[in-house]
Amino acid sequence: MEIGFIFSLIFAILVAVFALKNADSVMIDFFFAKIQVSQAIVIFVSAALGAVIVTILGLVRQLKLTLKIKEQARKIKKLEEEKTLLESRIEEIISEKDLKIETDFEASNKEIEIKNINSEENSDNENE
Repeated sequence: MEIGFIFSLIFAILVAVFALKNADSVMIDFFFAKIQVSQAIVIFVSAALGAVIVTILGLVRQLKLTLKIKEQARKIKKLEEEKTLLESRIEEIISEKDLKIETDFEASNKEIEIKNINSEENSDNENE
């Protein structure tokens, strides 16, 4: 069992015992009327209203936290999509760079071959 539930149950028992020991009749003065009622009923109603108020405030807090969690989940999803898009763009750039390096390497090899051929022709012409 949850420890909070156990404490709530113990507190409810203590309130009930306290109310039953103080069962005398008391005068309650509202702004518009006066009524004679048992003190036990006043204690029970006060405790019950306190529990209802705490429950409502707890539910409001829980609702706010749930909405915040949903908002954060949407942000995470959006960021993950953006991350995936950026990763694919990085891969594209790397592929383009590798292709450019290969093309530049092939071009420099061709230039070297042409220079070698030209130098061979020049050396052949000089030898003749």
